[in-house]
Amino acid sequence: MWCKRILVAYDGSNPSRKALELASQIAAQDPSIEVMLVHVMRLYPSGAAAIGMDTVVFDDASDVLDELQALADELPNPATVDLLKGTSPADLIVEHAKRNGCDLIIMGSRGKGGVKGYLGSVSYAVTKESPFTVLIAKEGDDR
Repeated sequence: MWCKRILVAYDGSNPSRKALELASQIAAQDPSIEVMLVHVMRLYPSGAAAIGMDTVVFDDASDVLDELQALADELPNPATVDLLKGTSPADLIVEHAKRNGCDLIIMGSRGKGGVKGYLGSVSYAVTKESPFTVLIAKEGDDR
């Protein structure tokens, strides 16, 4: 098989759901392909924590992690779920893929905050920085 370990960046958006579907289809070709599902909890400068923003961000991340774990449990392939924390989501995704021997990154064309029709800043940065193949899933691309 041309890939052995797939990293899927997931934030609960429709494009990230599409990325998970694509990863599942690719992984179905070989039961030994591992799937790593990651969610990035973006950390902001300390001023946001003073108003309780850290609790809101963590609660949102916790909900996504619960969803991811349920999705991982449904996959027939070996699957893990990780929470990445930091200020640069793209760097976190690429570094996690490197550390874990991934050879394919699949992510949505844009996250929850992205503008429809444009490649999001995180997906653009990952494609630019990754030494691995990056597959971008577009919302509504059912082919």
